[in-house]
Amino acid sequence: MLTKITTLTLSCLAAIGFSAACAAEGSYNVNQINIPKKPEFMASLGIAKDAKPDLTKDQKTQLAGKAYHEKADQHFMSVHAQKGVSCNTCHDPRSLDGVTWMAVVNKPVIRQTCQDCHTVQADVFAHTDTHDKLDCIACHMPNVASAADYSTDQKAAGPKALRRIHTYKILVDPKASSMVEGEVKVGKDDTGKDDTAKGYVMAKDEDGNGYVDLMWSCARNTPADYTVFEGKGCHNAATSKLDEGLIYQDQKEVYGETLKWQTPIKEGYKEIAGAIPRMRKLLEVTRLSPADQTDARLLLDKADQIAAMIKKDGSWGMHAQNYLLDQVKTAQAYLAKAQQIMDKGGYNKIATK
Repeated sequence: MLTKITTLTLSCLAAIGFSAACAAEGSYNVNQINIPKKPEFMASLGIAKDAKPDLTKDQKTQLAGKAYHEKADQHFMSVHAQKGVSCNTCHDPRSLDGVTWMAVVNKPVIRQTCQDCHTVQADVFAHTDTHDKLDCIACHMPNVASAADYSTDQKAAGPKALRRIHTYKILVDPKASSMVEGEVKVGKDDTGKDDTAKGYVMAKDEDGNGYVDLMWSCARNTPADYTVFEGKGCHNAATSKLDEGLIYQDQKEVYGETLKWQTPIKEGYKEIAGAIPRMRKLLEVTRLSPADQTDARLLLDKADQIAAMIKKDGSWGMHAQNYLLDQVKTAQAYLAKAQQIMDKGGYNKIATK
């Protein structure tokens, strides 16, 4: 049975000398990370391709327990958990040797991917022309430092981030941080009362759910994250191999760039979603032939389908901005054509009392 334990409490457990602290100077070893299917990434960390973890059973048990409870604690703060999604929904227990596989960072067998459930988002992202080398977890499940190693300073915390966060939602905010300082339980005192200490805990949004902040999602300094390696270092100044204009110095800058992508889509959606019900009401008082009325209704339905897709996707352009901009323009053209048909037919006067 899963037990909710605070992330910080678990981070205080002994990590048998293989904790993320070893990564502070950028030195990584196979007892921390072992992803043989990513040889170029492993080589970037200075780990030999034929290296194998060498941990005792007790070490595996303690490290796996720490990792498992930390990720379970994060998952319990997500909408996924509220909807009944469990560990086994995505991970395949039949391919794993108990939970000790979690002792070392690896790439486990997945029985169900994000795209299997989030089909609309997957269809939209298939049209991306900017992040086509990445997948969902690169942005929604980035490596984020554990509570004991966390800091809002990416230079300090980023290299210590070995494992993927399991809160999934990205919060678009210029200041919000994935973790915040607070009081957490660290055990019991001599009288049996809870003993607390100051430390980092998962932050909550207005609905009480955990989230990934924009800096960790888009511009993290995490060499131990293979999606950063495959994404040309993403948008962090310390790791990025992208053009200078795509490198961001802080979260406020990431937020500003995000708004540039999202605002045109949001404004277009608002225009379309507002026009459709108004035009449907106007159809009731038009003097149109059955054929023209059918054409107008079909055009409104097509625009409505696009609006529903944009809303369901929920990225407001981040998944594929150019594609969604094109879809907005298409929906606007449908509405303009429907309006043209309605105006040509004219309207019946509504008798007033």
